[in-house]
Amino acid sequence: MKKGLILKCVKESLITGKVDYMKTFLPSLIIFFSICMVILSGCGLFYEFEPEEDLAEQDISIGEESAQDLYMVSEVIDGDTIILSNGDRIRFLGINTPEKGMYFYMESKDVLKIMIYGKNITLEKDISDCDLYGRKLRYVFLKNTFINLEMVKRGYANTYTYPPDVKYGKEILMAERYARENNLGLWELSEFKDICVEVFYDAPGNDNENKNGEYVVIENTGSSILNTLDWTIKDSGTNIYVFGSGEFYPGAKITLFSGKGADGEDVLYWNSRRPVWNNDFDTLYMRDADGLLMCIYNY
Repeated sequence: MKKGLILKCVKESLITGKVDYMKTFLPSLIIFFSICMVILSGCGLFYEFEPEEDLAEQDISIGEESAQDLYMVSEVIDGDTIILSNGDRIRFLGINTPEKGMYFYMESKDVLKIMIYGKNITLEKDISDCDLYGRKLRYVFLKNTFINLEMVKRGYANTYTYPPDVKYGKEILMAERYARENNLGLWELSEFKDICVEVFYDAPGNDNENKNGEYVVIENTGSSILNTLDWTIKDSGTNIYVFGSGEFYPGAKITLFSGKGADGEDVLYWNSRRPVWNNDFDTLYMRDADGLLMCIYNY
């Protein structure tokens, strides 16, 4: 038997509508203040980050606008979107949580509901006012608790900071560091650790016309044959690929192309309608069938 991926059934590809506006707004430069994240490899989990201050020492003040007005939360849509009693939809700035049908969706939604449903909150605006869907982009506070940061710190959300809305980018990234170091929520680790990934994100020419010019290479660096059933690969937004059942042999590599094509022994196609990976920066999350984190790749 060839050492590679022997597909036993047709893989499932899940493409979840339009990407959140904050992802489609492609900045020319990442501004994370004085923070630098360097990912040297997609093998296992590498996270190099040395903050200047401890998270506990951060003094996060509420802006004048938010301190003056209280808003009642009448509905929690998911872990990063709520509806106020006045009908306004609020999209939390600086974070992203699982969409409906994704791993940890209900956990993220439920914990946010416990924290703020039916309560009076204050809001703080950064630079942008609304996204393409008419949702107001805001930082959310419950008294002295910074809810955006708290969701990340507890492991129910990941950072999603894009210029020009970067006011609390440093603090939120530090909260993510805390959650990852303590394997909280979304950062709980899988038993499958011998997986390496590399993302080739910048297709030659126009990405929209050459979707297969961007791809992900996945390698089994361990000594065991793994079954890929219901593994997932997700970007920092809402694009997600679900693997079908297949035997992944030690030393074998799988190439996952973003565009259309016929799956083969060691080649898979996302069949996405659009390019998946941002050319400037993005994050790949790879999870096992239980939703536990196998690998993360930042660029």
